[in-house]
Amino acid sequence: MAVTKLEINSRSPFAQGQPFGDTGGYEQIDGTVYFAVDPGHPANEPIADLKLATRDASGMVTFSSDFRILQPTDPSKGNRSVFFDILNRGKAPALRNFNNAPEVAPDAPMDPGNGFLMRYGYTVVWCGWQCDVPDLPGVMRINVPDAVTAEGPISGEVVVTFHPNTPTQVQYLSDRSHRPYPANKLEDWDSVLTVQEHEDAPEEIIPREQWAFA
Repeated sequence: MAVTKLEINSRSPFAQGQPFGDTGGYEQIDGTVYFAVDPGHPANEPIADLKLATRDASGMVTFSSDFRILQPTDPSKGNRSVFFDILNRGKAPALRNFNNAPEVAPDAPMDPGNGFLMRYGYTVVWCGWQCDVPDLPGVMRINVPDAVTAEGPISGEVVVTFHPNTPTQVQYLSDRSHRPYPANKLEDWDSVLTVQEHEDAPEEIIPREQWAFA
């Protein structure tokens, strides 16, 4: 897998230029990173349906991800180490987990908390890896091509679990606020809807004629 382009969308002082010990100030860089993957390379075989994705003129499958970097304003004052934080539903947990920072909305300025990672000079990096997280400001996601055949986009069975807190007539086929799955066939009578009183309770099948895809 190769990075073909790094596009910087914004670059600004982190935490309003606040200094963090001997490391000094930090800057925040947000942008988009572009990748190209060889669908014929053995190392890429575990990637689901990769060979069914659209290819570019050179036979590569291309995709992009949102990224964010927090790095010392003066790189010479950093510890020359990258702390790569795995996003949770498109949100960055590192500052909350390591800097004791309060959780903030994805589109709000990041709170440095006690500055632990910054005081020790780490460059903190995030990169979107989930394609179903909502496309909202501050939420980092990956944008991948559809898997298609000569007949069109492929389809398959999925399992979706949801926990409505109030009675509702409509429920998206998604977990929490993730992007929902579209039903392949609105009149698919083989699909099953079950209900449980609680997580460990037995599943009860809701008769198919009592619900419908839309």
